Amino acid sequence: MRNKRTYYVVEGSGSFPCDMLRYDHAWPHSEAHDSHAIEQAAFSEPKGMRRIMLATDTASGPNRDRWKSFTWRVVAVGSDPYALEQWRTNSAYQYA
Repeated sequence: MRNKRTYYVVEGSGSFPCDMLRYDHAWPHSEAHDSHAIEQAAFSEPKGMRRIMLATDTASGPNRDRWKSFTWRVVAVGSDPYALEQWRTNSAYQYA
């Protein structure tokens, strides 16, 4: 039986923990926005708060405690990517 896809938004201001993609079996939701944001957050100086949407097919979803250990946090989780994108876009933070 195939697991249901889960979408989630992570937030942080330091270097993006690329290893978390492997750990959570995740990938960027949007090639245009989220992949670019990961590249910027991983290989450049921090430029304020960033929010990045990821997707995973694992039953357990994102590992919140492990994200926190990298000073990033999971701020939203859901099964509807459009609702999460709307939430991220209308949030108080300007993301890179």
